[in-house]
Amino acid sequence: MADINDTVAVEAKKTAKRDALLDIEKKWQKEWKDSHAFEMDMPEDASVAPEDLHKIYPKWMGTIPYPYMNGALHLGHAFTVSKVEFATGWQRLQGKNALFPFGFHVTGMPIKAAADKIVRELQMFGPNFELPSEPKEEETEALAESVSELTVGSENFRGKKTKMAAKFGNTQYTFQILQGQGLSNAEIAKFANAEHWLEHYPPIAMADLDSLGCKIDWRRAFLTTDYNPYYDSFARWQFERLHEMDKIKYGKRYTIWSAKDGQPCMDHDRQSGEGANPQEYTAIKLEVLEWSETSKQAIAENPALAGKRVFLVAATLRPETMYGQTNCFVGVSLEYGLFAGAAKDEVYVVSERAARNMAFQDLSPSDGEVQKLGTVTGQQLVGSRVNAPLSSYEKGVYVLPMENVLATKGTGVVTSVPSDSPDDYATLRDLKKKPEYYGIRPEWVAEYEPVPVITTPAYGEMTAPVLCDQLKINSQKDRKQLEEAKEAAYKEGFYNGVMSVGKFAGQPVTEAKPLVRDQLIASGLGFAYAEPEKLVMSRSGDECVVALCDQWYMDYGEARWREITEKCLDAMSTYGEETRRQFKIVLGWLHQWACVRTYGLGSRVPWDPTYLIESLSDSTIYMSYYTVAHLLHSSLDGSAP
Repeated sequence: MADINDTVAVEAKKTAKRDALLDIEKKWQKEWKDSHAFEMDMPEDASVAPEDLHKIYPKWMGTIPYPYMNGALHLGHAFTVSKVEFATGWQRLQGKNALFPFGFHVTGMPIKAAADKIVRELQMFGPNFELPSEPKEEETEALAESVSELTVGSENFRGKKTKMAAKFGNTQYTFQILQGQGLSNAEIAKFANAEHWLEHYPPIAMADLDSLGCKIDWRRAFLTTDYNPYYDSFARWQFERLHEMDKIKYGKRYTIWSAKDGQPCMDHDRQSGEGANPQEYTAIKLEVLEWSETSKQAIAENPALAGKRVFLVAATLRPETMYGQTNCFVGVSLEYGLFAGAAKDEVYVVSERAARNMAFQDLSPSDGEVQKLGTVTGQQLVGSRVNAPLSSYEKGVYVLPMENVLATKGTGVVTSVPSDSPDDYATLRDLKKKPEYYGIRPEWVAEYEPVPVITTPAYGEMTAPVLCDQLKINSQKDRKQLEEAKEAAYKEGFYNGVMSVGKFAGQPVTEAKPLVRDQLIASGLGFAYAEPEKLVMSRSGDECVVALCDQWYMDYGEARWREITEKCLDAMSTYGEETRRQFKIVLGWLHQWACVRTYGLGSRVPWDPTYLIESLSDSTIYMSYYTVAHLLHSSLDGSAP
């Protein structure tokens, strides 16, 4: 017994200093709370004129972006909070009324999606969340696939199944995450109701921040969405004003879209791909004039293609260069689909990914549905002859192999302009040198030479050949030099180039580019096409596409609005030029922002209550709400006055 007491005494001695500090910490945190030390109000002094009030009683306010409440605060939050916490203390030492308010964000998809997952897991595993102990392989596959389904609104969508989801030992369900937080199964079942998340996590966050000793005025705390009628009214009021000012508009526009969720997928809705926007291309329709020997039989045996016009569709960012097409490239190892186009007699040869994007842009028979009529490999396509719109080779050009064609960018079909594209020039030169090595006939390339399209001060009429010589590019395998050449060619051609052929000869490329695009589209030789700049995954596990849809959006790119914003930025102190630079970058790309959703939590759009205000659009001026929140309500949800 003595040994045990001795051990306890030793352990207590080891932590005595720590325990003493904790006692001091708790004592003063209680004192601060009881004395309302951090509650800042406007000073009342009748002897001071209103315009002089803040000279006599200087003020300061600091905030952080309010955290999202689908879980407890983490170390990243603590890191950010520490900066404002330190600044608040410093400003108090300067004699200022230093206000540090704090709110909680619950708008958007994540909480609703997590609640729906608990609903599904209760259906699958029961109230005790009992996983099968030793599932058979076929049962594992079926169960994992079933759990990947998520109910959104009235629709069921199926997510992609991963190897991890197929093995119970590595699967982490939402209920398991909550169990890891020490919650009982009975308590976890309550999380099937989205509102329970709003009731559970904010008090935990407040307690954690109090334990950290933060100088927060908790009277001003609140939750977003219609769960709090006061903040709901604030968000709706803001939208009403923006709508009246014609800053919120309605119309067709490209947006990143999750088919699984049935709505736009903006930054806060994404698992990955934050910051990615729609990349707009001009799709060039290269009609097949003659199939290669290796593809003729497969095409002839497909009754779905009878009487159809088939086009290889290439996506280009440089429609003004189409006068210089000498051939078309495909990836020989890629598989292409033959997809029904919007016109009944048209079939497009593109990658599966491109077809999926097109289906959401009015470029397929049915909106959102891909109609696949067959498949063909890139190797089979090589040697086919196609019509290249605007090309001087009026009898057609050949489909040729290229080593670096990707199925994850564009359509998987690349139209070739060797006069202005270093990649195209290097590849065509390789094919001319070694036709047998690349499995092509010499006549498919022998008579096809680069055609002058654009004249530039730096490189003359043959930008790509000149750059390839200057940078000593020997083949299409010289990727580093080709990237450098590509960037130089595009900048010089776009900013300093002048068209030397076609309807717009003599005009600067900056002016001719949109005109040639319009010409191609108006004549039916091309169409507008868009896709995400990079891979975007929604929080529900869906690979997103670009959709052309009618929607409400904020017109941040409107010239006058942007001008006012830039003047405001010029007058701001950003505490560093890098911060100012980042603001300017965002103002440069932020144009039309989809501002409503149909799924998740939020406030209803005042003039169209079928929609919810999305999670960033109800968060642009919320800092001003801190100034009145304590006068409106004394509880997070606004239920207590």
